[in-house]
Amino acid sequence: MTLQLSTACSMLQTDLVCPFCHSSKVVKHGKTSANKLRYRCTCCKRTWVKNGVDRQSPDFGGLAGAYLSGSSYRDLRSVYRSSPIRINQKIREYLSGCSSWEEYLDASTPKHDSRLIHLVGKKFKANVCESREHSMYLALAIDALSTAVLGFEIGESESENVWMALLDRMNCRGFVCPTFMSYGFKVIEDALKVVFPYSETLHNFTRTCYDKHLKDEVFHSVDTKKLIREAINAHMNDHSCRFEDYLVIFKDKRMKQIVLDSRDCFVKRLQERISQQPVTRFEGLLGAFETRFEKFHMIKYDPYPIINAWIAWWMLEPLPIGFSRLSLYLQCPCETHFKNFNCGTLPKPLGLSIDSPEMRTFVVELAVRSLQLPVK
Repeated sequence: MTLQLSTACSMLQTDLVCPFCHSSKVVKHGKTSANKLRYRCTCCKRTWVKNGVDRQSPDFGGLAGAYLSGSSYRDLRSVYRSSPIRINQKIREYLSGCSSWEEYLDASTPKHDSRLIHLVGKKFKANVCESREHSMYLALAIDALSTAVLGFEIGESESENVWMALLDRMNCRGFVCPTFMSYGFKVIEDALKVVFPYSETLHNFTRTCYDKHLKDEVFHSVDTKKLIREAINAHMNDHSCRFEDYLVIFKDKRMKQIVLDSRDCFVKRLQERISQQPVTRFEGLLGAFETRFEKFHMIKYDPYPIINAWIAWWMLEPLPIGFSRLSLYLQCPCETHFKNFNCGTLPKPLGLSIDSPEMRTFVVELAVRSLQLPVK
């Protein structure tokens, strides 16, 4: 046993880093025809020689990302010239080696204080269980402000045990949330009473009523400054604000002034989000999951790697505003990529100046989303 361990350790090349993902998990991978040492990264699975990148090694991170975004195996043959079965195998190997999304999220921020968390679930087709319907159930906990997935659990069917497992794990991870919102299913409410007995439970009907009130106020109000002040106050009351190391949004007079000076931009963005509610909220995530997973042939195997990777891809890809859901959850403009997820590379703050157009967009987006939360 000791000999095997020493042999494995000797294969690791601690003095080298991967030229593609910059991971230090590098091992020897034979020699080329010219008798040069070839190295392989255990994270991104790419190979190279020391004095040049091996052209034969494809970018499996980009290949997996394209597959998760909707490309079929046949579509990917133009990128990786091989059979669909071989592409399936390579992508499955890559996704099986990915980190846990929950662990990656915990490593990205030491503190989880959400103001409102949606608890929703979705059935999906899978042949890995003994169910007659050939389906399984995905339970999700989604941050209402950023629509970032905070945790998920997979079960053969919806049950209190599935929700207990998800909520108990979130509790152990240090989540603090005063309010949860669901469709009022008994299995969810029973699990919440056990794990988060001091939190309030609301039905989605509350959000629907607030949306109608906000829509009327937006389209009939003549004082848009009032709406902006409400948004600023809503965000200032949000204890999950985490700008100690970057900036203190809305508590800084300059940040308040940015939103007040962006009145037209604020109202326009608020109207866009109101008109696109099914897409901009968690319903958009569930719809995308249902659409994509109807075509996932890989799901007939263990569903965890593909669901875990798909959630990570969805959270790390930039939104139309230019920032990812993870950046909005961290409340800090960051550079995020799916390729970095497999290597464990954490989000990198962009360091935008306060008066930059990108920061203005980011601040206005947070203000609009804060105003849309049906809790104050």
